Amino acid sequence: MSDGKSGPAQAATPLRAPAPRIGRSLARGAALAAGLTCLAVAAPASADEPVRDERHDPDVYPPDGARPNMFVAGALTTGIWYGAAVSFSYLWPDAPGANDLRIPVAGPWMALADTGCADTDPGCSTFTVVLRAILTTIDAVGQAGGLLIMAEAAFLHTDSGAPKRKPKPKSAGVSAAPWVSGDAMGLGVFGSF
Repeated sequence: MSDGKSGPAQAATPLRAPAPRIGRSLARGAALAAGLTCLAVAAPASADEPVRDERHDPDVYPPDGARPNMFVAGALTTGIWYGAAVSFSYLWPDAPGANDLRIPVAGPWMALADTGCADTDPGCSTFTVVLRAILTTIDAVGQAGGLLIMAEAAFLHTDSGAPKRKPKPKSAGVSAAPWVSGDAMGLGVFGSF
């Protein structure tokens, strides 16, 4: 029997609705219009920059206890960086300049002049040499910085408890200045008593 169709049965293809191009374009246009409206309506901020209060008094010095505290801080800074240098010297014992790192303050500077690979280290790479040089430089600057802090503590002016100078009172005086405003002119007299 034939039902009027010949050949293999055709698969049914689902019907797709056409993509709503107009709807997408309309949504994009509305978003663009809303964004431009926000930019056009928003006023720029007109706040003034904050003014920092000047609180510097040149006649005021740190208290007497600042000098030993600052000296201890410098000594600790130098000691911590020296400890780091010694640990680097034991981390890479065969590296050129490793023994120099065990000398406080001058050792890292001496080790910088001797960077490179050890003759007995076949696995030495450029990365390791550069890393050691960077760490040695940071260590040298850290130890020198600690010494500078200690030097500052030695020369620090502190408040010795001496009575403060009283400012001289202003003496009485009169001064005159020209005064101009719009279409008027005059002479202003100012004074302090």
